[in-house]
Parts: sequence; C-alpha cells; structure tokens
Amino acid sequence: MSTGGRLFWYAHRLRAMSAAEIMHRMAERARRFTLGGCLKRAARIQPGPVNARAPFLPDPAAAPQGLREALAVEAAALQAGKWKLFGWHEAEVGAPPCWHRDARCGVVIEPKTAAHRLDHRNLPDGADARTIWEINRWAEMTRLAMHGWLNADKAAIRAAQLWLEDWLDHNPTGMGINWTSPLEAALRLLNFCWFDALARAAGADTAVQDKLARRIVPIHAGWVWRHRSHGSSANNHLLGELAALVVALKRWPGMEKHVLPVEQVWDMLGAEVLAQFAEDGGSREQALHYHLFAFDLAWQAARAVGCRAGEVHDRLAEAADYFRCLAHPDEPWDFGDNDDARVVPVARSRERAVAEWRAWLGGEPGDLRFWLGRSPSSPARVEEAGWRCFPESGMAVGRMGGWMARLDASPLGFGSLAAHGHCDVLHLSVWDGAHALLIDPGTGGYHGFAGLRAELAAWEAHNGPLPAGGYRTPRRVGAFLQTAHHPQPLLAAEGGRVVARFAHEGRIMQRTVVMNADGIEIQDVEAAGRPLVVRWRLAPGMAAKMLANQGRACLELSLKGVLWVMDPGADEANVRLAEKRASPFYAEIASSVEVEVRCAGGSLTTRLRRG
Repeated sequence: MSTGGRLFWYAHRLRAMSAAEIMHRMAERARRFTLGGCLKRAARIQPGPVNARAPFLPDPAAAPQGLREALAVEAAALQAGKWKLFGWHEAEVGAPPCWHRDARCGVVIEPKTAAHRLDHRNLPDGADARTIWEINRWAEMTRLAMHGWLNADKAAIRAAQLWLEDWLDHNPTGMGINWTSPLEAALRLLNFCWFDALARAAGADTAVQDKLARRIVPIHAGWVWRHRSHGSSANNHLLGELAALVVALKRWPGMEKHVLPVEQVWDMLGAEVLAQFAEDGGSREQALHYHLFAFDLAWQAARAVGCRAGEVHDRLAEAADYFRCLAHPDEPWDFGDNDDARVVPVARSRERAVAEWRAWLGGEPGDLRFWLGRSPSSPARVEEAGWRCFPESGMAVGRMGGWMARLDASPLGFGSLAAHGHCDVLHLSVWDGAHALLIDPGTGGYHGFAGLRAELAAWEAHNGPLPAGGYRTPRRVGAFLQTAHHPQPLLAAEGGRVVARFAHEGRIMQRTVVMNADGIEIQDVEAAGRPLVVRWRLAPGMAAKMLANQGRACLELSLKGVLWVMDPGADEANVRLAEKRASPFYAEIASSVEVEVRCAGGSLTTRLRRG
C-alpha cells in the first residue's frame, strides 16, 4: 500500500473510533514503555496447581468409532511436517515448522522486529498474516495430544512439547508477527489449556509440562488481558480473548490474582455474547463462519464455568439453533467473511467441519459430542418445511422438497467497522439436496489477497437485484473497514413466500421468493420501474448452456450428471454468461459461471426447477 493509501486508511480508521477509544489507544501506546517490566514480572509468576476439570476431558472408552485411527493417521502426517492448512492446502511446513513463514508463498517475516512496529496489514511480497497465523495457533499440537492421550503415544506428545519449546524460543514475547494480535495469543492459550489437560492425563512428564506452563500461561494470559481488543475492534476478537482467559483462569486458579477473578471475566464475556449475538440468535458480524467461531469460543468458556442456564446460556442456545438452521452441511458457501478458522480441533475432518457441527447441534453422537458434551440447541425447530425468518439478523431460510434457499436482508455488519460483512443485501443462495446451485462467492483472503477480497465482497459478486449502474456505497477502504453503511432492509414471511425490501441511494428494490417441491420462483421489482440487473453466481463445476426457446432465454444447468433448468425471465439478448472467480476455502480460488440478466422494465421473474 502506498503512503497516500495508508494515510487514507488511517484517516477513515480514526473516524470509526469514539473519543474514548482514541484516548484508550493513546494510553496503550504510552504503556509500551512499561512493557519490559511487566514481562519480567510475568516471567516470575508460577501458574500454580491445575484444576483437572477445566477443560473437562471425556471418558476415553467412549471415543467414537474410527476416532483413534483417524488421529493416528493425522499425527503421523503432522510429525512428518505435512500439514493441511485451512482444511484444503497441503503444505510441507517442517517439524517443527518455520513459525514466521507464509506457507503459501514462502515469504519469511523478520522475527526480530517488535510486534508494534510490524504492519501486519501490509507484509512484503504478497505475504498474508492470516496464513502465517494458521500454523501458530497450536491446534496441531492439541491434535497430537488428543492422539497421544487416546492411543497411548507419549512420543507424539513429547514431539508436540518440543514444538512448543521451539515456538517459545523463536517467538520472544512482543517480537514478530505472532504477537501483533491479542486474539492470536488467546487462541494459543486456549489450545494450550487443552494440550496441558491431555498431556497430563496421558501421563506425560510432569516436570516438562510444568515448565511449559510456567513459560506459556502467565505471559499469554497477561498479554491477552493487557492488549485485549477495545472500542471499534471489540468484535469476535474480544469475545475470543475473554473466552481464553476464562478457560485458563479456571484451569489455573492461582492466576486470578495476577489477572482478574474468573467470575468477573465471565461477566465481561457474557456481556459480549449478548451484544454480539442478536436475540434471534444471529451474529451481528453478518458472517456465518464467524458466527460459529464466536459461538465455539463462548461455549468453551461456558463449559469451563459450568453455565447451564440463564440469559447468556439461552442466547448461546439461540445462536446454536441459528447456525444449524442457516448452514448447509455439504457445500456451505457461507455469507460474509470466512477464513476457515477453528478454535480447538474437535472436528474429525476440517473439510466436513460444518456437517459435524450441525450434527452435534442436532443432538447426534460423534466426535463433537465426545469432546464437548451435549449441545445447547433445540434440534426439532430446524427441519420444519417452509420459511423461517430471523428478522433482527435479517436472514430467512426455506426448505421444501429437498430444496434449500437462504435470503439475505441484513445490515452490513457489527459496529462502525462492519469488518466481516459483505455487500450482499437481497442475495439468494440455493441448494438442491447435497448440491449448491446459486452461491455466495466466498472471501478469497485478507491482507495478502486485497484485490480478490474486494471483488468477492462487492455488490456485483452477489445474487441480488441492483440498479443498472450499481450502488456507490458502502465503500471498502481497508480489509476490515467499511464506510457509509447501508440501512437495514425489511424482511417478512407471507404465507408460502418471503419478501425483502431495500431502500438505498434513492432506489427501492423488492425481492419475493416462493418455494415449492417443484422449484423456486424469484420476483425482483424496482419500485419506480427503472432498469435493473440481476446476477446469478453458479457453483464451481456447474456448466450453463443456452437452450433454443424462440428468442426467450432458457438455461440448462448441469453438475455431476444432474440437470436443472433456469428461466431468467428475459430475452436471450439480455442474458450474458461470464467466467468469474469464487473461493470455497480461504486462499483457494475456483472458476465459476456468472449469469447476468438485464431488464429495462424494472420487473424480472426468475424460475429454477429440476431438469
């Protein structure tokens, strides 16, 4: 980014802050001068005895069929330095890995630069901070410990201990890319809580584990508390930071006098749960993957403190129900940002993690039930046929005859940044059974993928009606900074249909979706009768062919030998097919067909049925 671009970003970032946040950040800068003394004091702290019930480990005899074998295969690959990043990218990272290397592009970030002097938003040579952080969250060490505990493999646990020691040796506190975000420290701390519990339960060398705890727990807990997110940055990051502290303070009660009593941290976390999840259960981030990420973090803390009732528990139950209702298990294509993050590696298959989470939320047995116990959701509410609306969150989902449709009528995102929201009002995603047909195109990546990120988050990348000239706002001025937020649309279910109405920039657009066992009908109207354009992004691998239909457009869609027919409601001359990009996983790019339909009369009806 050029100097001018950085100044532009900083100016808009400052405008997104309150006066209190600006004062807090100034005080935070001043506290850098006292950091050295704090680190010296933290190095002398003894975490003290552990509470063996935080996190609570299940009975090994109850392990689901195949879990031991799956862990053994994964552990062998990890110890050979073969890691699978984001659930899809197989990378040779080493054993132990190079902790400062972007495994995608090979760039190594200087580890001896103070974290506050590193601009992780603008790393050199296309490096991406999120990709580097992927191997630094210690989930793989936790996975090795799970294997070591269930399969009585102390050598695997010892290998993970050596990796942790290597990480500490190569990442001095406050130095390098891995200390630029307090959330990253929180995720390491939370995984170490699990690692410590598993290693001790497996009979690992107590002296070695005690030494690791002394080197890790006080520094990480102190760092997370001292640098916790504030103000406009206090989204899922703050929730994650507080969740890690709750679990760590429950495991090492002696740390409370150095941080805060765990009950107070839990109260702070509870306030964030109520602020970040709407009453209908939806995450105000307006990103379905971050919804699950935040829920997982909060549920880890809730289990640690034994929260089984009350307002926070009920809100988490609504959040669980919301996710299960809106997520598709086989081909998710989530709305909003998705960086394929995980908290603790409890799912057996990262590629199928959404399906595993939905199964757990539905009360089914499996790996998540084994590791996390029973879920707080109400399974019976999700599978009802017809439409279900979440008016506060601005989402509607319909199921009928094997079809699933998800309509977006949501605000842009959470707070003044709307960091993880996309320009996707009136977007419609459609599935038929296990197949995604009309998709949200994904995220692509963050700082190292700026162009792709802007492209996939834009109005034009989504399946919604737009004015012929498009919209000018919101404006994205950084990876996680948007200005001129749009208003929230109206959403209502009326009989067997759902209607969303959006007033923006002097235009009123209305989308009505009707679903039955035969297919789906979508009616788009521009209230003043002015021209509009509708784009439909097809799932990667799906082919589209124009059929002869006496001048009227008719498309045959095909995927894996299955056929569908789309009637876009326009003449052939007004329908255009183009090749575009989509992103099924973080940093993965796939080709996708776009169907663009232009309408001069302000009203367009699209029909989709099986072929």
